[in-house]
Amino acid sequence: MNLSELLNVTSGVVINNMKSDKIFDKISINSKEVQKNSLFIALKGKNHDSHDYLEEVIKKRPAFILVEKDISIKTKIPIIKVDSCLDALIKIGSYYRDNFYGKVICITGSAGKTMTKELIYNILKTKYNVLKSEGNHNNHIGLPLTLNLLNNHYDVLVLEMGMNHLKEIDKLSKMCKPSDAVITNIGTAHIGNLGSKKNIFKAKMEIINGMNNGNLFVNGYDDYLKKIKKINNINIIKVGLDKKLFIKEIKEDLYRTCFKVTYNDKDYDFTLNIPGAHLIQNCMLAIKVGLSYDISIDEMVNIINNYKPLNNRLNVYNYGDNILIDDSYNSNFESLSSILNYLKNQDKNKILILGDILELGKYSKPIHKKIGKIIKKDKFKQILLVGKEMLEVHKINHHSLYFNSNNELINHLKQVKIDNSIILVKGSNSTHLDKIVEFLKNKLEEKK
Repeated sequence: MNLSELLNVTSGVVINNMKSDKIFDKISINSKEVQKNSLFIALKGKNHDSHDYLEEVIKKRPAFILVEKDISIKTKIPIIKVDSCLDALIKIGSYYRDNFYGKVICITGSAGKTMTKELIYNILKTKYNVLKSEGNHNNHIGLPLTLNLLNNHYDVLVLEMGMNHLKEIDKLSKMCKPSDAVITNIGTAHIGNLGSKKNIFKAKMEIINGMNNGNLFVNGYDDYLKKIKKINNINIIKVGLDKKLFIKEIKEDLYRTCFKVTYNDKDYDFTLNIPGAHLIQNCMLAIKVGLSYDISIDEMVNIINNYKPLNNRLNVYNYGDNILIDDSYNSNFESLSSILNYLKNQDKNKILILGDILELGKYSKPIHKKIGKIIKKDKFKQILLVGKEMLEVHKINHHSLYFNSNNELINHLKQVKIDNSIILVKGSNSTHLDKIVEFLKNKLEEKK
């Protein structure tokens, strides 16, 4: 994109009267990561204002600088003022999407969206050139940065969409204009901001707002999603309710989940190297998307059987007679109750290390109470809790141990002898239980 195109897309004005015939192909929003001849956008956040670092940015010689304040600084680099840098970033993202003629698949849901995105990406790249959103680039900042990477080399773009409030996915969908969309489920994640599961469903359904036609793939077993009716020109595909494609014979252990899929009256054996029958529906959504893009189911058996979860997402480590389950990246009621239900039937000693589930608002107390009752009913004996919200679980399970900080919990673990145990570490990402996981890895490795 050259200067005149940038001014046209963002409705910006060059405020230092500089001209340039350069073309940028990268966007930078971090002053420490500015690349030569890139576009630097001075975003304002809660804790940092990129306008404060413009002198550092100029030394790295970007092609253009986008600001939303009146800036007086000596440079030959064109400085472009816009009403809002964030809105300008979104407009730039829309520009790249509008000039991409391949397919765009967008994925959202209360849980499982990252796994589903990764599976769809790995399946489709067996036949197509595919770009995907990386890491936490699933919001109004990350998605435009991904769209910026598009070029004619790619056939398909696979994007994950996250949200905390109503109207957020609406904005993302209108920017990304999905060719197809996927909703994994409707759970309690972010219910504190949205107020009810009905509103969470409403927020997730905003994913179709940027679609003119195409397919909406949804979890056919979900109480909300299975009730969706025909929507304009969008084809609703309720995965799991198809008589030609269905699951049977589910078996799981601490390391894997095995299941058969019947497709067109023929059985296919799948082995997902993650514990949890609740994850099969993510696989089924990916399979259905793959079939719609003419990927053979034999190819998908191989892809799913070789799938490895991302860090801190149900990673299982074996240390002699001890097993560590690291699920410290995220937590919600549905995923936690599912894994607790599985662990209760295991013969080994169980050690639960649980941190808060966040963003539950007024629902936090009742949801944590429900977790406490599940733990009490299933008679888990070693329960280590950290975080303000986990006090509700501690009140119900009087034999549990409660800690005010991760460091307190780690100091306790230093004194604990761990033998023949399954250790589950699970909490919302902001609780930083990954620090406890790293300690346990070192402790168990030394013991082994």
